Amino acid sequence: MNLIRNINIKSKLGILFLILCISIIVLGYKSVQVSQYNKDTLGIVHSKSQTFLYLQNEIITPLYILRELYQSLVMAPNKSIRDNIDKDLILVLEKLDNLFQNSEICKEQLRDIWENYKKHIFQTKKYLDEGFEEGAYINVTTVSKRQFDILLNKLFYLQEQSLSDVTSAYDEASDKLTDVKIEVIISIVLILFFAILTGLFIVNDILKSIYKVQNGLNNFFKYLNDKTTKVTNIDIEGKDEFGQMAKIINNNVSYIRTNLEQNEALIKNATRVLENIQRGNLGTRLTQNTNDISLNELKNMINNVIENLEDKIQREIKQRLKQEQILIQQSKLAAMGEMIGNIAHQWRQPLAQISAIHMNMKVTYDFDNFTKEYLNIKIKEANQLTSYMSQTIDDFQNFFRPQGEKEFFSIEKACKDSYFIVSSSLKYHGIELNFDIKDNINILGYKNEYSQVILNLISNAKDIILERKVKDPLINIEIKSGKKFAIVKIQDNAGGIDENIIDKIFDPYFTTRHKTQGTGIGLYMAKNIIERNMNGYINVKNNDKGAIFIVKVAKTYKIK
Repeated sequence: MNLIRNINIKSKLGILFLILCISIIVLGYKSVQVSQYNKDTLGIVHSKSQTFLYLQNEIITPLYILRELYQSLVMAPNKSIRDNIDKDLILVLEKLDNLFQNSEICKEQLRDIWENYKKHIFQTKKYLDEGFEEGAYINVTTVSKRQFDILLNKLFYLQEQSLSDVTSAYDEASDKLTDVKIEVIISIVLILFFAILTGLFIVNDILKSIYKVQNGLNNFFKYLNDKTTKVTNIDIEGKDEFGQMAKIINNNVSYIRTNLEQNEALIKNATRVLENIQRGNLGTRLTQNTNDISLNELKNMINNVIENLEDKIQREIKQRLKQEQILIQQSKLAAMGEMIGNIAHQWRQPLAQISAIHMNMKVTYDFDNFTKEYLNIKIKEANQLTSYMSQTIDDFQNFFRPQGEKEFFSIEKACKDSYFIVSSSLKYHGIELNFDIKDNINILGYKNEYSQVILNLISNAKDIILERKVKDPLINIEIKSGKKFAIVKIQDNAGGIDENIIDKIFDPYFTTRHKTQGTGIGLYMAKNIIERNMNGYINVKNNDKGAIFIVKVAKTYKIK
């Protein structure tokens, strides 16, 4: 122990540091071993999973694309469209044919099935070239479909085999990793035992010296709080840094005690001056002197602060007023940005309808059915859409800065006005919309805002029907009178909303579609319009056919 006591702290810490370095090297070596093994394991699993990914990305997914193009080719309404589809189909067909012929994964039996399926594709194209469209359709939906299913089943079987290989490799690697973990744990235990045993001898000596310094300083700090406390010198045996520190502390304590009285007098003087400042009296200054340079500097600084405090207070008041104006402006800009974003969202559907009108006019012209009466009708529809778009700006301004008066309007009329906006698009896509009007109710509220809500719900139903390619698409709007509310139910047959997200669809900016199709603000706006401006409720549920949006508005209520 005497030998340890006479060694300086730097050497003691050097011994501990050496032990730490040895421990880190050993643990690092073991970690590298584990990391290398994990890397090798990942390499094995990765290599075996490439077959699965290759089949999915390079063959199965392009096969589905080929099938869609194949069906689209048969269903195309004219030769121009069919030629465009045929170009894309040939590119996908050539890519798949090259993969089936040259890939090592594709066995001989799989190539034979592919060749049979390819023959049916060319046979269908031949039927189309000969004008035998019925034969092409039958070939697509029967023989070709069966051959396509056989080919996919073979590919799925190959995927299943590759996944089985990955699982086997992973299980084998897991067993080996357990042995490596045990070896690492044993190494860590041995290193920790040696490090703790050696460190105890060194730390014990350091702690004894620390405790002596701590007790001496505690007595000194007690003296600072209570001048009657007795201060004793710190007595440490040995020649290490703690012994030298004890001598320095003893000398400085003696010096500090001689200067405390002067410093305390200055602090009391400063306290009185600050009390005057707290009472609003800025005329007093610090006058007490001390031998402490820092306290003298503090005294001069406080005097300077007192002289400039009043000016700084005035500048701070002006600065805060300026910041408040900036916050108000930022709030206005944020509200404007929100309004512009909402207008952009609401304009997407009318713009799509105008585009649909143009497409309809072009198709009508191509089929020589274009008449002046037809042109006037379409121009009138487009004008109504642009008029609605202009009105949308005013409606959104009213939403963000409510103004104007409520009016009595017909629920049936508001719903049919909304339907008119999208009627051409619904007809173009073959979507049927039925009205089931059990009661026609007049309510007091904002007609345009209510129409926007109904339009948004119809548009959402149309979009999900098109997205899911629903057969015999149907939207049903039921209008009836409840005990306290006028009720509108809008139901589609698109299969409903995922139960995992149905509680989130009214949240702002929540959407399941691409940003080019919507910003997720429509249903949030609808909920705010109905519940904030119309004193009603809007909710959604699923049934066996699809989603049902229910809009309830009080038949009579007190205007706030």
